[in-house]
Amino acid sequence: MVAVRDSIPKQSYDKRAHCLVAGAIAQRCSVIEADIAGLGKEFTDIFDGGDPSWADWQADRVGIRCAKRGRDPQQLAQCCTDAGY
Repeated sequence: MVAVRDSIPKQSYDKRAHCLVAGAIAQRCSVIEADIAGLGKEFTDIFDGGDPSWADWQADRVGIRCAKRGRDPQQLAQCCTDAGY
């Protein structure tokens, strides 16, 4: 995983991670919990020196939409890839 992460530009990796994690939370928990996690992450970025970003939130939303297609992690990953993340 580290080798893959290091081969992808940081910004691209960050958006892909948002898509995958939000989708995984939606698959395993609920859409509401995925929304709360995504919003919480961006909110804490405001106060802890992170980089709050509308683009991150958009990637979260894509991941959540992808999760609605099924519970298969590979399908989620492919959907995020197809969406450009």
